[in-house]
Amino acid sequence: MYSTMAKRILTAAAIGLASTGAIVGASAQQQARQAPAQTQPAEPAKDYNQRALEIYEFRKAAQSGPARGQEIYFYKCWMCHNELAQGGAPKLGGLFKRTTLVTGDPLNDDTVRSQIRNGSANMPAYKHVMSDADVNDLVSWLHDEKCCWNSDAPPLNPRYKGSAAAPAKALYGALTGGPKGLVKNARGEPIEGIMVQLIADATAIRTTVFSHADGRYEFPKVAPGAYTLRIAKPREFYPWSKEKVAIKGADALEDITLLRVTPGEFLPPFPAIAAQLTGSEWLQNLPGTGEEKKTLTVYCNFCHEYQQIFRNRYDENGWAKIIFRMTHGAGSPLINIRNPGRLLAADEAKFAHWLATVRGPDSKDPNFVVQPRPQGRPTKVVITEYELPRLDISAHDTSGDAQGRVYYSTHRSSYVGRLDPANGHV
Repeated sequence: MYSTMAKRILTAAAIGLASTGAIVGASAQQQARQAPAQTQPAEPAKDYNQRALEIYEFRKAAQSGPARGQEIYFYKCWMCHNELAQGGAPKLGGLFKRTTLVTGDPLNDDTVRSQIRNGSANMPAYKHVMSDADVNDLVSWLHDEKCCWNSDAPPLNPRYKGSAAAPAKALYGALTGGPKGLVKNARGEPIEGIMVQLIADATAIRTTVFSHADGRYEFPKVAPGAYTLRIAKPREFYPWSKEKVAIKGADALEDITLLRVTPGEFLPPFPAIAAQLTGSEWLQNLPGTGEEKKTLTVYCNFCHEYQQIFRNRYDENGWAKIIFRMTHGAGSPLINIRNPGRLLAADEAKFAHWLATVRGPDSKDPNFVVQPRPQGRPTKVVITEYELPRLDISAHDTSGDAQGRVYYSTHRSSYVGRLDPANGHV
């Protein structure tokens, strides 16, 4: 039964995210937005069940503290400071047991923070991309005795609940016939192409469906229990979320009324909106020539999502150092520096100048234009997402077997996982 069903379900085995943050309830969110229109729209409240936002703000593992610092370390430091890398970057394990930095300055919290913010000859300055809270969390991880990174023991995922999941024959009783409802705008008009999501309290499995032309959506037959009902990608609308929704069967759920962030087509560049942009939307919105953007697509996008690049801001010197490391380094952690690199020196300089123009310390984001939401046949899909036991494993290839189980490999650790899609157990 499951193998037949699996052919019809789009399954995304998702790397898990951080501990749940405070979620603004739908009614409070709506009441707050019913004030008279203002010139500058109110910034959306942050819903940390929004995967893209947690990734954007480095909050998959924790909201703050050493666990968050470890995540920042992985994305900002590990590529150069790992145990295998060439190029002179010092290893940072046991950093605070030393008395001096490689610069000769005394080693203490203040000098380490200064080094992070201002960089060095081979290190970009992070003062334009990391807040004081980011730096503090990173320094707290550098103080931790478990610092810095063990590829064979990546951080545990606080959202993963599959180990305690009860055995099940199938996740869904059927692909239709489950909870259903209606999505509409403030004028009462139905909205098509909205991603409506249930997150199971028991398993953390996420089931997402789309609203159709009449604004109605219908979930598969899910197991009875408590769920979080939310809009998975609100984008031009304010977030909507409701916790502890009791599901018993084919429940008729309350209507979801979504309020636009702005009545116009162009969206203000709030971080919560920027985090949801697709790669094509990033390219569409950022200034630049086709030649400049093609350099990005050819030399960066085969490894990186655009969000991972454009959530950063560096000056031109900082971008130049990052481009050098990325285009001259070989191997997944860029451990071998080779010359020449994949770009000519003149092209590296031109690329760094463009990045500093569009994502520099003083560059201003334009108001965003987003792609239309899906309509018609593309809305007839069920998306199922599973939490994995560990974070930042760079899950790579997936394959299924005759029993419906899903196997996945990891890119930067020694794990191979086997997922039971019926209950999320790995």
